[in-house]
Amino acid sequence: NIMKNNFTLKTIFLSILFLSVLNTFSQERTCGMEEYMEEQMQNPEFAREYQENQVKFKAKLQEILANEEVGFRQGTGITIPVAVHFPSGNEADRACLVTLAQNQIDILNADYAATNSDISLWAGASASYPGTNIGPMDVTFCLAVSNHPTGLDPELIEGEPCVTIGYNFGGGNNTDSNWAGYMNFVVRPLSGGILGFSPLGGSVSAGQAVTIDDNAFGSNNVPGCAGSGVVPSSPFNKGRTTTHELGHFYNLEHPFSGSCGTDDGIADTPNISDPTYGCPAPGTVAACNLGEFALSMNYMDYTNDACMYMFTAGQATVAQAYLTGVLQSQFVQNVCNAPDPGFAITANDSPVSSCPTTDTEAVFNLTYTTILGFNETTTFSATGLPAGATVSFSPSSLNATGNFTMTVGNLGSTALGEYTITVSGTSTTVTDSVDVLLKNTCTTIVCDNNPSPPNLNIPIVDGSGGTPGQPYAQHTITVPDLGTIESVTVNVDITHTWISDLIIRIIHPSGAFVDVWNGNCSGGYENLDITFDDLGSAITCADPTTGTYTPLEALSAFNGLDAQGDWTILIADFFAQDTGQLNDWAINICTEQPLSVNDYEFEGFALFPNPNNGSFTVNLNSISQNPVTLEVFDIRGRSIYRNVYNNVSGQFSEEVNLNNVKSGMYLVNVTDGQRKVTKKIIVE
Repeated sequence: NIMKNNFTLKTIFLSILFLSVLNTFSQERTCGMEEYMEEQMQNPEFAREYQENQVKFKAKLQEILANEEVGFRQGTGITIPVAVHFPSGNEADRACLVTLAQNQIDILNADYAATNSDISLWAGASASYPGTNIGPMDVTFCLAVSNHPTGLDPELIEGEPCVTIGYNFGGGNNTDSNWAGYMNFVVRPLSGGILGFSPLGGSVSAGQAVTIDDNAFGSNNVPGCAGSGVVPSSPFNKGRTTTHELGHFYNLEHPFSGSCGTDDGIADTPNISDPTYGCPAPGTVAACNLGEFALSMNYMDYTNDACMYMFTAGQATVAQAYLTGVLQSQFVQNVCNAPDPGFAITANDSPVSSCPTTDTEAVFNLTYTTILGFNETTTFSATGLPAGATVSFSPSSLNATGNFTMTVGNLGSTALGEYTITVSGTSTTVTDSVDVLLKNTCTTIVCDNNPSPPNLNIPIVDGSGGTPGQPYAQHTITVPDLGTIESVTVNVDITHTWISDLIIRIIHPSGAFVDVWNGNCSGGYENLDITFDDLGSAITCADPTTGTYTPLEALSAFNGLDAQGDWTILIADFFAQDTGQLNDWAINICTEQPLSVNDYEFEGFALFPNPNNGSFTVNLNSISQNPVTLEVFDIRGRSIYRNVYNNVSGQFSEEVNLNNVKSGMYLVNVTDGQRKVTKKIIVE
């Protein structure tokens, strides 16, 4: 849950843990595990689960050692389902990113089983490390291909590898409950030279992830994906950063601690004070104990990818204890084998609101997706309808991927209430279904844009060395309307010469807040005019940075709260030499409200398709025969389309084309001089 209830300076500092003005790719390995754990252990829920898992781990480790087992017990093989996430990747690079993801899986399978080709180097190095042996692990990593979580990435197709592109994993955090049960790898740009980070002793059931910099994932044995910025770069281009960080997830420490007084607690890894960098020859870097040497080829040290190639038997014992004692029961099952050919049905809009006293029908938009070339004719049906309602589908059947609508009619004779309707598809061999919600409650979703005055010109005070400049740039918008929040979008217009210095926070009247921006677009980008929308795409950096993008943390955290009150934007700058100002901002809030007298009085009103590509059709019956005005607004309240149509017959039907409008949410107002209705549309 990303909702926060206390707004403190300490929270700001923690939230920018990984920000830095260092934007060059480090030539020395830097792992962010320790800093990440220091931050996360201040979360009581995280700390509680961590402690519980450590108790389970220690009990399992004692059991293994009591049986005098050192290394990974053969015959305890574990299949580990993997999902790989590229939040800033481009869908056009899917084939390339999938190839790179599989390449990294292949590297992990070899490294953890000690079947990697460079393990042969141990024969010549082992003489310098008496009592140390390699530690093969009986685990198999697989890129999941079936039973994918639905509704997260529309391009994640059943039967295809589990790789998300443009999906904002965890709202920018390292945990996403949607992906509980998977071994998650998140590949995105990291700042400060950090190559990756992971929880120490991670939780699969919580949906935690290993995060890897986009220049350190996979191997240069396959082409990088330059269009998405994911290119393995020397000297970290052999996939060993993921091997290292995954070791932390399985409870393996660094073999160094900054002091010879403490070590990783594993007997067969020589105790060393400092990390080993570069590519030293075996047996040339002195360890803490006389006559011992740093195990420079160990995956948990800091040498270059090409010079690390082994876990020890003691490390394999620790990983075995954590995997079998904590994680094994948490992994999802039956996702690594290809699914049978078939189909899936997904709902594009739910709930849909209606009112028996004014509506005759409610329309749902759905998608039918075939799997592995399935081509049987599938016929659609529905159950759970209000008593007295009718249902029709258009088209009534499909045999290839496509969209269809379900119209629930005769609502005038139905009772008030919320109805869960099960939409089913039935072919000769397969049946699938999805639930949608009809809110036949005489309420509707009303979206109101609340802009600040233009030209605020509020200065953003320069920070220094990770300390935010003060006073913070702040401005408050008072939202007068009562209502329960259904969705929120925010537009922010900032002039600034280095936008990655900034954190941008939206604060609800209750004090709960969401960080929509936190050090994004490192590399010296200037100025931004961004609409933050949970349905947006991954941020694309430019000068200036503009568009409709997914926020760092989901704005849906505000859903269910009351909209009324003082909403505040806070902007803090954490690094020196670059300043700017807040020009203006706007917050668009959609709430559920009772229908007014004039709402929904257009008989036969329909707006479809929704979502759409900027072209849609409006149908309605108007008894006034007044001209019909149709106007479209963006979420900042700016009119982007307006037209007045004759309405001689009262049967109105017009197609609207918004002419290559940017993706995002828009408001469509339709009026005939006596009646008015406002609908939200999503342009993809």
